Amino acid sequence: MKLPSFTTIVSVLFLSYLGNLFYSIWVMVQPPLCTSEGLCLKSFLLRKPNLELTIFVAPQSNPRGTEVIFVNNFLLPNYNVSYERLMSVELPRLTKQNGTLYAHVFLSKAQKTLYTGDKWTKLLTDPETVYTLVPMFIYKEPEYKIFQLLQDGENVKRNVEKPVTHIKAVLSVSMLTEPLHLSQIHMPSDIYQYIRLYGKKQEYLPIFLYNSLQDRSFNITKINKNTTHVPILLRYEPLSYTGLRILTQTQLAMVTLLQFGFKNKDIDEIKAIFDTNHYLLLISIIVAFVHILFDFLAFKNDISFWRSRKSMAGLSSRLVLWRAFSQTVVLLYLFEEKASMLIIVPSVISSIIEIWKVFKIIPIDWKNLKLKQITLNRAEEDTKKIDAESMKYLSYVLYPLCASAAIYSLIYEPQKSWYSWSIKSLVNGVYAFGFLFMLPQLFINYRLKSVANLPWKTFMYKAFNTFIDDLFAFIIPMPTAHRLACFRDDIVFLIYIYQRWLYPVDQSRFDEDVEIPELPSEELKTKTD
Repeated sequence: MKLPSFTTIVSVLFLSYLGNLFYSIWVMVQPPLCTSEGLCLKSFLLRKPNLELTIFVAPQSNPRGTEVIFVNNFLLPNYNVSYERLMSVELPRLTKQNGTLYAHVFLSKAQKTLYTGDKWTKLLTDPETVYTLVPMFIYKEPEYKIFQLLQDGENVKRNVEKPVTHIKAVLSVSMLTEPLHLSQIHMPSDIYQYIRLYGKKQEYLPIFLYNSLQDRSFNITKINKNTTHVPILLRYEPLSYTGLRILTQTQLAMVTLLQFGFKNKDIDEIKAIFDTNHYLLLISIIVAFVHILFDFLAFKNDISFWRSRKSMAGLSSRLVLWRAFSQTVVLLYLFEEKASMLIIVPSVISSIIEIWKVFKIIPIDWKNLKLKQITLNRAEEDTKKIDAESMKYLSYVLYPLCASAAIYSLIYEPQKSWYSWSIKSLVNGVYAFGFLFMLPQLFINYRLKSVANLPWKTFMYKAFNTFIDDLFAFIIPMPTAHRLACFRDDIVFLIYIYQRWLYPVDQSRFDEDVEIPELPSEELKTKTD
């Protein structure tokens, strides 16, 4: 009995995990049913109260009454409908001195008469009031200063400044508006922390919380010691039970990501994925998991192919060297632009694999620190000649274009530093003209009239991911040059597909799990002609 392949096992495990994930999500969004009347909690919203929001700000999360500043209170005419109001918020003295700012938001029954006493104390002691704390500050480094390097080269200062306080422009809160009967026994732990019992009755006050998914790092206002007021948009969003569970689970997951070293920028880009309807979110999750699977299989097959490779016949060694160089440059550029970890991590893995391939085609004697003597067979010699011929033609176009683009950028475009200009010039060459380095392999295929020597499994996995990258290019924030490069590979991919159809499959076709046979010189010459 033939055992299933590694790819089959991984695919089955992947589909099983994906099925279990969707089942877990379906179970998560089902409200816990009450099985015993004495253990059920009824919603305070069944009383159909008139509710209002009252907002205070303070420089601390647990302030004294004298430190809080009253902002405003707003009546919710219909708490089942979204609500927005623009507020002018006075900043405390400590906040203006590069300090912090917290919004203290109360949800309470609307007062029939205007209360002119100590609102803060009254709301804190009101048994029918719920409360949420919203951090309204972000410490952010100032934008990089840019210079004309040729004109200001001697006066370029290092882009090092301490982070300064920025205030969020949106204050987002949400409330569960479904008047559900919740079970005290089967209540989820992420919901339990928001439960506030009303007196001694079997009732719970409205589940009211800060909606951090509405926070975006680009939607902030920089302040200084002269700033007295900032505009903040109060945004209220009603939630279903499904929306509440997605919100609480996602907020817990983002706290975990921060503990693992993800930056606020990475978290912000994840929030962008959730800022959509549930169906598009589900599609995004499926596509992301398929992308991870194809990435894993492509890396696995690529490594398997090159581990067993003993000959470079039919393969462009210059393409291997170029891919190692270009992947390293792209990785440095992504670090320079502080791109998302969602983009950087696959790029790190690709760079390691491409550099490892270089040592496969250029073996090094590590004991004596010198190159090993390489003896080429006839097939490799012919491939090397074709490879050199194609690179000669490319060099007439590629090098002048790259040099011209770098000089233009130096003269006319402001830069952060000389290092930034160097990396940007290199990566622009990689992105704009780098796909030309894929052409030598196409030229070799054309001259040999065969695509038998290519790792087709790896190639197909990468091709599928290319189309997935086209989709994510519109979803995940990334540098514009990197986004355009996602569409660049589609052209070469289509040409490879055409060559595979054009050149007939024969018994001498190379398989990635089998050693390529060495053809006699006469037979090889006949085949190449």
